[in-house]
Amino acid sequence: MISSQQLEYFRAVARELHFTRAAAQLRIAQPALSQQIRKLERQLGVTLFERDNHRVEITAAGRALLTHAERILSDLTAVDEEMSGWAGGTRGRVRLGTARGLAAALTRMLARFGEQYPLIVVELREESTSAMVCDLHAGQLDAATLGAPPSPDDIRLAYHPLGREPLVLVTGANGPLAGRQQVRIADLDGVDLLLYSPGSAVRESIVAALAAAGARPQIRFEAREYGTARMVANAGLAVAIMPRTVAEEAGPPVEVIQLRPAPTWSPALAWSAERRPAPALTAFLDFAIQHLDKHSDSPSAL
Repeated sequence: MISSQQLEYFRAVARELHFTRAAAQLRIAQPALSQQIRKLERQLGVTLFERDNHRVEITAAGRALLTHAERILSDLTAVDEEMSGWAGGTRGRVRLGTARGLAAALTRMLARFGEQYPLIVVELREESTSAMVCDLHAGQLDAATLGAPPSPDDIRLAYHPLGREPLVLVTGANGPLAGRQQVRIADLDGVDLLLYSPGSAVRESIVAALAAAGARPQIRFEAREYGTARMVANAGLAVAIMPRTVAEEAGPPVEVIQLRPAPTWSPALAWSAERRPAPALTAFLDFAIQHLDKHSDSPSAL
């Protein structure tokens, strides 16, 4: 029978694709790790890694085992956290992914949550919506504030909407379209535009709105962070599109221009519908949803 320790060793090598780095992460000697992987391969009767002096590659059998290992180890962690939570008041850890545009509002909500649940540690991870969905499926995140609700076909995830707000255009005082209060999306045809990296839910909304209006702007820059987009717009290098509350936050000065028709941003709080939440996660979800239901329907009211 495979032990959880063997799965941990295997997962470390599969993630690093390097025995020395994986051994350092596990705090064991590299020869001992190699021996454990060879033992696991003998037990299973398959080759998990192809290796030579220069590289390590995971095999198809290894990729199949990694899917199971991620789920099993996540479930074991959940068992430990749930029992710990029941043992001495509500305590534990919540691994929370967060959409970049919700950072400020989420921080305010977490401050109140921490006052009520001081024994719960919230581990924040900022990723794109597509990456967070994958991490929720794999059990590497407990919950996430996504930039858009999960697909209706994704029955593995449950979610609670976080409101809706318009996306707006921002530009510097000397930038493209400066001085205007409104801009039709169709008028962005040929305009220099910054677009967000693939995997961003806001990017998908922008691309869909541009396509519907028949606009083909010049994509001059691509960025992951709203802060970077704001600096590019401030410098007059290109316009950018972002959630209204993000555009209104402190930072390099920009002009905020309404778009017509206005694309919208509809973030959501999502979690696994397949795994029973540990007490810490249950406390967080209950607190967050009750807090949301008491406030307005804007994402800024988190």
